[in-house]
Amino acid sequence: MGRLFSVNRTAANGQTRRVARFGVFELDVISGELRKAGVKIKLQARSFQILKALLEVQGAAVTREELRRRLWPDETFVDFESGLNTAINRLRLVLRDSAENPRYIETLARTGYRFIFPCEQIEVSSDAPPQIIGKTNFPSPVQPANRRSWLRLAVCVACLALLVLAGVLYVRWPQAREAKFHQITFGRGQVWSARFAPGGQGVLYTAQWETGPRQMFFTSSVSPESRPLGFLGMSLASVSSRGELALLRSDGTMNIAGSTLLRVPLHGGAPLEVDRNIMGADWSADGSTLAVVRATSGANQLEFPIGKVLYRTSGWLSHVRISPDNTRIAFLEHPVRHDDSGGVKLVSTNGSQQLVSDGWTSAGGVAWLSSGKEIWFTAARKGAARSLWAITPSGKLRPISQAPGVLTLRDVAPDGRVLITSDTRRLEMAGRIRQEAVERNLSWLDWSRVQKVSADGGLVLFDENGEGAASESVVYIHYTDGGSTVRVGEGRAMDLSPNDKTVLTMSLDERTRFRLLPLAGGPPRDLPPTGLQCQWARFFPDGRRLLVLGNKPGKGLRLYVQSLENPGAPPAPITPEMVVRNVSISPDGQRVAVLSADGKLAVYPTSLGEPQIIPASEPLAPVHWSQDGQWLFVLHRRTSTEIPARVSRIQLSTGQINPWKQIAPPDRMGVTDVTGIAISRDERSYVYSYRRVLSELYLVAGW
Repeated sequence: MGRLFSVNRTAANGQTRRVARFGVFELDVISGELRKAGVKIKLQARSFQILKALLEVQGAAVTREELRRRLWPDETFVDFESGLNTAINRLRLVLRDSAENPRYIETLARTGYRFIFPCEQIEVSSDAPPQIIGKTNFPSPVQPANRRSWLRLAVCVACLALLVLAGVLYVRWPQAREAKFHQITFGRGQVWSARFAPGGQGVLYTAQWETGPRQMFFTSSVSPESRPLGFLGMSLASVSSRGELALLRSDGTMNIAGSTLLRVPLHGGAPLEVDRNIMGADWSADGSTLAVVRATSGANQLEFPIGKVLYRTSGWLSHVRISPDNTRIAFLEHPVRHDDSGGVKLVSTNGSQQLVSDGWTSAGGVAWLSSGKEIWFTAARKGAARSLWAITPSGKLRPISQAPGVLTLRDVAPDGRVLITSDTRRLEMAGRIRQEAVERNLSWLDWSRVQKVSADGGLVLFDENGEGAASESVVYIHYTDGGSTVRVGEGRAMDLSPNDKTVLTMSLDERTRFRLLPLAGGPPRDLPPTGLQCQWARFFPDGRRLLVLGNKPGKGLRLYVQSLENPGAPPAPITPEMVVRNVSISPDGQRVAVLSADGKLAVYPTSLGEPQIIPASEPLAPVHWSQDGQWLFVLHRRTSTEIPARVSRIQLSTGQINPWKQIAPPDRMGVTDVTGIAISRDERSYVYSYRRVLSELYLVAGW
């Protein structure tokens, strides 16, 4: 079989791209860009080199030794076996391929690999259509001459008919307008929110540039400059038709406790406090009243006007928007805390509810058209990038636009112009193992969420559920001694058993039960249904019980203890209805420390009882309990964007606080939060995840 890239023809103007096409994928073999259904996806350099090598001899074997010579020069000292396995695994993950049931890449035992999917190469030039110049399918049999003549005639007739039909459609069909993009922001950092100013000629947005504070800016449609307005540490929630702003001010407990809602005139004045524990808000069309999402005990609830409850859920609500006629409210409902999967919901002011669209793996951003006939939103289906969609209140869905990056709709003006952000988002992972001199970069794909470090720091449990995992959720174990990473299975990582032999997981599609995955091999064990809709679970130190955050149908969230020795027994509640951000279990399994929604560090007994409140001057989130039971390691949560993150040890008997470490990656550009920290039992190792977001805000006309 010939080499796939042996032909190299150049277009007349010299501008030629060579593209290998297989299934829904296209690989630019010059630039290394990989696209899936036209959308660019991340492909690491070594994975690209492997894919290119396999495609060059499509259908033939490429040995591991050949790949070693291609990826690492002879003088390079590297753990070749581990490095190649890692690169192959990452490539398969991007292609959503399987070593056990391969569609693209077949493993040849003790030899190497082979690309088995049909592939063709095309050359794309700037002044000519794509041209197939090499195809690796088997040739078709030779056809008789008379049959070929009839086929030519049939093809000509069909083409003529298609041309006539195309001409008719061109004349009679409404012609699509070309969308025009105008970039508004040029700083390096995150855009948190954006709205059109009254009249639609100006834009207000909240952003955090470089390592500076979050603040508000104003820009007009005729000037590229943005003018800072102040309001440090606040986010813009809504702009009224009367020129009044709704702002949110929060500390590090915002995702469980909400924020303080304030109102202030656009053209000057002091902010006036309106309410507390508010997750989001939107002004009515006439600017007279507000709809809010309130964080309550174990739940989120929608109120319009403030005080009148229209909807309540144990999940969380976001992007609330009132219809132009003030009779309906659209919003996103997310069933799992700290996860943006969910659907679009519609609630009338009389209390009737309607699920308009569901099953989105990522959703953020909602706006009404001025006619009230459509709701626009940005969301992604499984395996796809977040795109812009429109849906009628009756549920008729249509796509509007797709682009690289994570799109988030911010606002739609009365004349149809759109504010939208395109983000590059990553959840990265780093840590220090066994008191090493420097931290290791432990990031795997694009959304590495650490869950547990083993007792001696030898294992790191984490999961991936970003674009690199094709919007799936995949559980991994990283072995810190050899540097290898192993795929454990699908689902969300919950915890590593106390003996480091079993991983506890949960599927977001079936949140009533958990699964145990043995690391040494063997079949998984599905635990019986808990009777709860679960958010997460942790092992108790004895390995015989689970601590579960969940809720019974129609009730709020609370903490439960679930027996593993008698898994059919109903879970026992140990707290009232509440939402917690962090938990830590005492070594003897008798107490659980939590950061509650009111910002207090509370220690609950594992049977119902009154908590011990640990006095503190700021919110402290527990992350680890010392083995002598005397100290809690806590993360300071004065703000949600404090970098570096401060970790201290607090003595439970006296309240004495001693600083332990300040944690931050070397490159802090775009880093907005340290989202999780795991500390080993011997306290010689720690691993943390941190979120990095880089945004660009656009004004778009023509959709």
